[in-house]
Amino acid sequence: MSEPIEIVQALVGLKDVRVLFYQRRGSQVELVIEQVVSDPRCPGCGGPARVKERPLVRYVDLPVYGTAMRLGWRKHRMRCPDPGCPRRTWVLSDHRIAAKSCLLTTRAAKWATVQVGTGRTVSEVAAELACDWHTVNDAVTTYGGALLAADRKRLNRTCAIGLDETSFVRLDRQHTSYATTVCDVQNHQIIDILPSRHFVDVAGFLDKQPQGWKQRITYGALDMSATYAAVYTVILPKAAQVVDSFHVISLANRALDAVRRRVQNEQTGHRGRRDDPLYRARRTLLVGQERLDERATQRLTSLLALGDPNAEVAIAYRVKERLRDFYRAKTLPEARTMLDELIEHCQHPAMPAELRKLARTLQTWSDKICNYHLARISNGPTEALNNLIKRIKRIGFGFRNFANYRIRALLYAGKPNWRVLGSIVVQ
Repeated sequence: MSEPIEIVQALVGLKDVRVLFYQRRGSQVELVIEQVVSDPRCPGCGGPARVKERPLVRYVDLPVYGTAMRLGWRKHRMRCPDPGCPRRTWVLSDHRIAAKSCLLTTRAAKWATVQVGTGRTVSEVAAELACDWHTVNDAVTTYGGALLAADRKRLNRTCAIGLDETSFVRLDRQHTSYATTVCDVQNHQIIDILPSRHFVDVAGFLDKQPQGWKQRITYGALDMSATYAAVYTVILPKAAQVVDSFHVISLANRALDAVRRRVQNEQTGHRGRRDDPLYRARRTLLVGQERLDERATQRLTSLLALGDPNAEVAIAYRVKERLRDFYRAKTLPEARTMLDELIEHCQHPAMPAELRKLARTLQTWSDKICNYHLARISNGPTEALNNLIKRIKRIGFGFRNFANYRIRALLYAGKPNWRVLGSIVVQ
């Protein structure tokens, strides 16, 4: 060897593993190692064993000084000389070097898992290791899955969860496959991703969780989904269901916009055009009143006076603002009174049909909407984490395999304890 043997052995750094030689293979450097075997015994009968052959298996290792590295492991295939032993042959393994069915060394596989889990693409990591995409992806799936299974503490820190759907893959123009994100809205991390949004699948997942975990859940956030509400009711009956405030305000904004578009058509006979007063006011109507300065307020008042002779849009605007005042209430009784009065006001026969429809929806979900004032939680963290999931989908150019999708998303947005990865053993 041209290099000191101590330097070469330091690249391996494993006890009872010795370096046989190293060589350069094109642009790559290869180290060839073997285990130190002393007094091998048969696992079947306990008698002395013999070496049958020593095949060389090559693995992808971490680069050294920018040079791609391969690790050749000369394994020991053993045999038992006793003809009556049921265990005639076997291969010695060492999880410190590499796991079974993994083409990356253990240290390279764990490094790749951290790299992909922090947002790098599999292709980038594979290029750095000078290996195939599937080689890296299989290692990340193996060690990432083991990390998520071992890191149970991240599931035991919350008393508030959220459920929300996100699209997984578009099957065709009419059909899209959806997944359900189960989120810890208290600590802003993903608990798990389910390959369905149906009641049986989501309820089945929550039902399989430990009883202590289910008893600890005090609040369940959701949008106005009857499926997720039923899941909470059946599986977590003691959890207070909290409808997300964003979706409630968004519902009021859609009702306001529906009134504006209807009045626009009734007054002009066509859809909104650039110079139409209501069309010019469409964005300002959706802005909170407290965010409008004096000039913007006067402009909005003038546009409504020109395009809204029956004040229907103005009424819808006041309803939207009153619903926003509901979320600024200091106490639950005060908020409930405000919501009840608003629902009663919108249910009046003289009110626009869009507001009466809004009132029916608010009436149906009134208790869950008011529960916001119990803990002031929302499904906002779930929506934010869905954006992180979408980033993983973008850099992966879409997914077809749900297992890959789930592990990549959980490693990136699930906040796993990366220190646990160092102690993960994959046989």
